[in-house]
Amino acid sequence: MKDAHVPVRNGFWRFFGPGLLFAGTAVGTSHFVQSTRAGAVFGLGLMSVVILANLFKYPAFRFGAHYAAATGNSLVEGYRRQGKFPLWFLFCVLIAADGFAVAAISLVTAGILKAVLGISLGMLPLTGAVMLVVGAFLVVGHYAWLDRLNKLFMGLITFCTLLATAIALPHVSWDFYPATAPAMDGKTLMFIVALAGWMPTAVEVAVISSLWTVAKMGGQKPDSGHIGRVLADFDIGYTGTAILAVCFVLLGAGVLHAGGIQPADTAPGFAAQVIKLYESTLGAWATPVIGAAAIAVMFTTALTATDGITRALVACGHALRGHAHDTAMDDRTKAYMFTLLGVLVAAFLLLSFFLQSFQAFVDLATSIAFLTAPMLAWFTHRAVFGPDVAAHARPSRTMEIWSWVGMVVMAAFALLYLKVAFF
Repeated sequence: MKDAHVPVRNGFWRFFGPGLLFAGTAVGTSHFVQSTRAGAVFGLGLMSVVILANLFKYPAFRFGAHYAAATGNSLVEGYRRQGKFPLWFLFCVLIAADGFAVAAISLVTAGILKAVLGISLGMLPLTGAVMLVVGAFLVVGHYAWLDRLNKLFMGLITFCTLLATAIALPHVSWDFYPATAPAMDGKTLMFIVALAGWMPTAVEVAVISSLWTVAKMGGQKPDSGHIGRVLADFDIGYTGTAILAVCFVLLGAGVLHAGGIQPADTAPGFAAQVIKLYESTLGAWATPVIGAAAIAVMFTTALTATDGITRALVACGHALRGHAHDTAMDDRTKAYMFTLLGVLVAAFLLLSFFLQSFQAFVDLATSIAFLTAPMLAWFTHRAVFGPDVAAHARPSRTMEIWSWVGMVVMAAFALLYLKVAFF
């Protein structure tokens, strides 16, 4: 069976959702912040980085959904079958990197709330309030609420962003590489690493995506039809997030870069600039609509990221202890509740130490993701081509080669970054 699998017909909507949850996780800090900053500072000079990052990482993300659809298990199980090291590596990444991720996403969400609603509360307590609301929502609503809310908000922000980008296009300076190539000094390289690290999101989200797929399948046994529908859902979400990443670069280039406006170094300041992007292209009438959409999407990103990281930590914990459990019901267990509390408390404590520089904080979180991506992509590749996936249900030869190319490119740039940073 090739990668095309089964046509998308009967039963597709039953599997529709995890791909948009992936998009909801991605269209947050990496798009609102990093893509817009890239366009604002470099014009279209880093557009190639955004496009190539989406291209080279695609197999690593897609394999998460593929493995879940083909086996009925999450990638955590795929990692476990490779031995203890892949599991411990994933667990450490989730602890070290994704605490920063939840903190950064919550900070951006709080910044947008402050910019749109004019809340006078300080950034640290406001971010803490965002985390409390996210935690309460996940405890009460579980996967079903998360899935429904995300579809609504992603539709709204996609429409508004495409419209704003179309209006901003005449203001974009259409100078591409190499004419617009930024000077490759240490500062520029660090930003490129930060941009690519979360473009479209961190590679460990493939594990999280597989957990959402298992939850959506609701315990149903996998078959060939599941694979086709699950992959169609993922491709819709991934294509959408890649297009939106390009749109935010164009908005940054057409409004901020063209106007000589430097990105602000505070969460509320930068959030206000993003809202102005839409206002300057769509008009003043769009400010409340975009403000509401921006709040909704960043809140959705905070929800999806926090839920996904919590699910992955719970699943890793069970796998490391050799405990069998139903990952589809993870969000209803005591382990999920306690882990969720731990994730939010850890993220809040990180913010209390790193709140002073918004850009540096986001860059640190995305750089960690950049460095760990090749290893995680390798573990995911081994899982989907491993013995627990039937030969006829594995990805096509084209996808296998594409995956190898992506891993080599990610590893090469990670080594280059380490050489420049430390040698």
